[in-house]
Amino acid sequence: MKLQEIASRIHAHLKRFEGDPKINRIQDRRATYFNAHSIASGRYVSVRYVEYMGTAHLSKADAETYLAWLDAGNVGMHHKALGIGGLARLKAKVIAK
Repeated sequence: MKLQEIASRIHAHLKRFEGDPKINRIQDRRATYFNAHSIASGRYVSVRYVEYMGTAHLSKADAETYLAWLDAGNVGMHHKALGIGGLARLKAKVIAK
């Protein structure tokens, strides 16, 4: 599967989350998902859950793992799908930049 297709399918899940008030809880006037999006960007899939927050850059393998987790009916952000090892890989990428 190409990165653009993976990003597009993740994007569809994020928009579904954003539109569902049971999933997109508002606490202290802040939504869990706000203008969430996912796009293919170079070698990565960029994912953002809240418009004014940072963007996560997932490798193709991590994006595929996250998409499979979402397709299985799970709800949440990528770090829930990737677990501890995924977080360590993501942190290493951020530190290396």
